[in-house]
Amino acid sequence: MNLFQHVRGLCFFVIGLIGSSQVIPAIETDFEVRPETLVPEGEVYETTVPDTLDLAERGRYSVRGLTRFLDPAKNYAPYGHGFFNTDPPYLTTRFGGGAEGGGAPNWGKICDGIILTRQMSGSRENLDIEAETLRGMIEYIPPGNSVPVARVMMALMSLHQKSPDPELWALIEQLADGLVKEITVEGDQAWFYDLEALPKKTDDSKLGVLGHGWQAFIQGSVIRAFARWGVMSGNERYLDLAGKMKNFLLQPEIWEPETAPKAVVGHERAQFMGHHHSYTSALMGLLWLADATDDAWLMQFVRNGYEYMRTFGIARIGLFGEMCTTGDMTYLAIKLSELGVGDYWEDVDQCVRNQLVEGQPLDAEKIRRAAAAAPILTRLDPEGKDGNQQPWDGQSPQVELQPSKESTDAVCERIVGTYLSEAGWPTHIPKHRFILVICCSGNATMGLYAAWDSVVRHQDGAATINLLLNRASPWLDIESYLPYEGKVVINNKSARRISVRIPMWVDRSAIESEVNGAPASPFWVGRYLTFSQLKPEDRIEIVFPLVETRETYTLKWKEADFWQESTNPGSNWQPKAEPDQFTFTIRGNTVVDVSPRKETGEYRFYERDHLKTGKAPLRKVTRFVSNNSIRW
Repeated sequence: MNLFQHVRGLCFFVIGLIGSSQVIPAIETDFEVRPETLVPEGEVYETTVPDTLDLAERGRYSVRGLTRFLDPAKNYAPYGHGFFNTDPPYLTTRFGGGAEGGGAPNWGKICDGIILTRQMSGSRENLDIEAETLRGMIEYIPPGNSVPVARVMMALMSLHQKSPDPELWALIEQLADGLVKEITVEGDQAWFYDLEALPKKTDDSKLGVLGHGWQAFIQGSVIRAFARWGVMSGNERYLDLAGKMKNFLLQPEIWEPETAPKAVVGHERAQFMGHHHSYTSALMGLLWLADATDDAWLMQFVRNGYEYMRTFGIARIGLFGEMCTTGDMTYLAIKLSELGVGDYWEDVDQCVRNQLVEGQPLDAEKIRRAAAAAPILTRLDPEGKDGNQQPWDGQSPQVELQPSKESTDAVCERIVGTYLSEAGWPTHIPKHRFILVICCSGNATMGLYAAWDSVVRHQDGAATINLLLNRASPWLDIESYLPYEGKVVINNKSARRISVRIPMWVDRSAIESEVNGAPASPFWVGRYLTFSQLKPEDRIEIVFPLVETRETYTLKWKEADFWQESTNPGSNWQPKAEPDQFTFTIRGNTVVDVSPRKETGEYRFYERDHLKTGKAPLRKVTRFVSNNSIRW
């Protein structure tokens, strides 16, 4: 199987297996998308803050990228793939997806990403384009088309939480009813496609889509939409159906690990073999349902699956093979922590500061330079015949593209703020993996929003800071000097008590704190340093020694492989006699360097020399404080 065939299969469960948009007539709705209802509501003000990681700024980049890489000729549908190992780079809708092309089944993910990141950043850029792509999404997606409809439902639920509208509510209900009509219900189980309709895969797929991964992906995605809609609408019908789908999904045959200790029953502990993102999608759906129904056993099942998954790749930096999984694992770690199932805030901090933000390109010129050094493939022929993506000899003429399916127009600029798909090699993107696949921009963006939203929580005058990142909120503002300095400043607005989670690398005995310049006497609750009897406009400063470590991790995945999306590389796969080892220089939880590196022109990760020393630089910014909270 050549590289083209690998790429064509990526994340398109929702095309051939789940159905085509041309089978069922399009939905009818009176809901009208208006750009003015998309404007984020909140307070805007100017201030000076440390020039360190700010997820709201990353959200602004996301809004820009997710609205620019769309295809205006096809109702602003997202392109399905972007290739940066060709000359020149191009975006394409060639691979499946019905009339609108390969990105259309993932339309809901992209629209949800735009809604969420606009909400976190306050960006007003390209509101007209967002309106157009929302209209296009609604026209394209028919009822009953399982995963694409489930993701559209989640986008529209986010939009309704932001701007309530009775016609929008009716549209979501119509989509939910369409899914219900396509479900098979027998006794206490319900499903889309039984185990015979989507039989177990036993081949050596290099994408790792083995076992019953399709089943996990499909049922988990719909369970997540049903559970969220059941809570939002108050209609127990959807929670009941989600529960029956859960019963189908938890069959032992779907959860079969590659191997397990003799004394362990792997399927009871959410161990699995197959496509990472398929199973993390299942875990996200199950966790939503567990939260909605207070199912403690199911919460523990999801925790076991999360902990099993984090043994793959290099969890210390959030490297799990593909960006979809990095986004999913961030989401799971946050939700598990907030539900009290475990304390995974350290995982979240490590993932967010490293692979989650490294996978989001911010510099078009850096992409362009790497693309110029990586033209290793010819493009498809004009007829799009399978298998015609061949190694480039550097001299053969490049085939003309089809304007109706491809675009080379400002490609490097247009993907700034989206997500590249590689999260399987820590130093760079290998040339044969230098691509964008639509699903990663949708799933990683969800992780980005969840991280931003969870930085600070507030209830009844008590605020909890979970991550020491820059953040503006209605209750307090955080100024983080990490990783330059071990220093965090909190400007209180309305909280009477503030609890601050201190990372595990910090020496507690060396912490110094003050309120309004006077020494403070906070108390500890677990890893949270708590300040009480606070007043509006109090200024809290926490200082501690910054720790720099050098940590070495072995990665059995191979650079020459396609990126690893599976727990099982296949029966014919053999690890290198001496697997690659990487040494990371880490300040706090932020990777500032990694070695050994190659110097052959690839797109490099962790070029962070500016973070290695010195005091944190300051900059003037426009901060946005959102008036809305979208439950994700």
